[in-house]
Amino acid sequence: MEKTTGMFQPERYTQDEIRKIQRACCHVFRSEKALHSVVVAESDRKVLHYPFLEQLTYDDVKQAYRSNVFTLHPDRHHDKAPEEIEFYTQQVEHLNRSYDYLSMVFSEGRAVTSESLVRTRVIAVGGAKGGIGKSMFAANLGTLLSALGFKVVMVDLDLGGSDLHIYMGHRQMPETTLNDFLNRKIGCLNDAAVGCEHDGPVLIAGNAAELGSANIAFQKKMRLIEAIRKMNADYVVLDLGGGTDFNTLDFFLAADLGIVLTTLDQAAYLEAYAFIKTALQRKLNRLFAADSAFPARKNSRLKQIVADSTTAPEKDGPRTIRDLLEEVAKDDPLALPLIADEILSFSPRLVINRCFDSRAALRVASTLRTVACQRLSVDIDHVGTITRHSRIEQSITYAHHPLVRRQPSGLFASEMRSIIDALDLSG
Repeated sequence: MEKTTGMFQPERYTQDEIRKIQRACCHVFRSEKALHSVVVAESDRKVLHYPFLEQLTYDDVKQAYRSNVFTLHPDRHHDKAPEEIEFYTQQVEHLNRSYDYLSMVFSEGRAVTSESLVRTRVIAVGGAKGGIGKSMFAANLGTLLSALGFKVVMVDLDLGGSDLHIYMGHRQMPETTLNDFLNRKIGCLNDAAVGCEHDGPVLIAGNAAELGSANIAFQKKMRLIEAIRKMNADYVVLDLGGGTDFNTLDFFLAADLGIVLTTLDQAAYLEAYAFIKTALQRKLNRLFAADSAFPARKNSRLKQIVADSTTAPEKDGPRTIRDLLEEVAKDDPLALPLIADEILSFSPRLVINRCFDSRAALRVASTLRTVACQRLSVDIDHVGTITRHSRIEQSITYAHHPLVRRQPSGLFASEMRSIIDALDLSG
């Protein structure tokens, strides 16, 4: 392939590779257009295209790199304060790594990774609407992962309506729960773990019956998140409550992989989109919190731009993340790659539950993906659909034990295994 004519072909890359290419382009080109994507109808399916990436050549990459490395090099800013020189040094380091990666993509025609993708460890199952099957899905996901040989911990983070223990086969609330850790009655989160039947995953149950259990303080929440990250397990599955309160959003954002559940009910999928939108807004605003490690945390102008674009009243019509990126690119182009990195690292997966019409499910997934691309600059990957049938409804109504354990060769178990494969969790 000629270096001057090699064009980006999205069908040759995984979504993770494409996000990495977009992130690198933001560092090299300093343009918010690197994040643009559009859903295009081709034959009988919808295909995602990337206008900026698809017109690039290796020469474009090389020219942009040379221009920016000359501008950003610390030697050109030797008269500035030490912290500013350090900032430019970090920018050039990011620029060099991004250029090396893009050189492989556009000169060789294929992304060559120097490091393998980190396997997902913390999985959050969320969705704004209650009663759509989050606990059922989480229980069966954890049980199936455990059956595949992984060490799995289930954590009930539906602080206002804890019931995951029922779905895991426990007849009553475990004696020690998550609340004991939050109230410092036990010093280690592992001390609240109880075993499940048939050597399945271990469970850390919640107890919504305690007054105030749904309204934990910020410091308690952060201590809990830190403890979850340190758990000795291959996978930690978080069962979140419905709604878009800060606790739920922060638990979702703390995970390595966020799964958003919905059904074909209009209220459910509209709230699924609202959940994704508010989670991204929360993520961007939390960048400027006192405990944030974001490099530009103290940039007051950038903080104001983000706040205006995500929390201020909409006076001139709905705002989009693209509007935010354009404002950042115009006002503080050096901060653009930093904000773009945060947006590209937000990659929720969609599961449609209780599906009675497979075509309708594809339409809902396509609509959510299109709207998220247009308004949030985020790609929602539809990783699977769970059929609505009597076996699942009976399991939910009469015997909450994980269905994949009782019927490992049934349709539901097959659908769950397909979702695990789509999430690349079984490797």
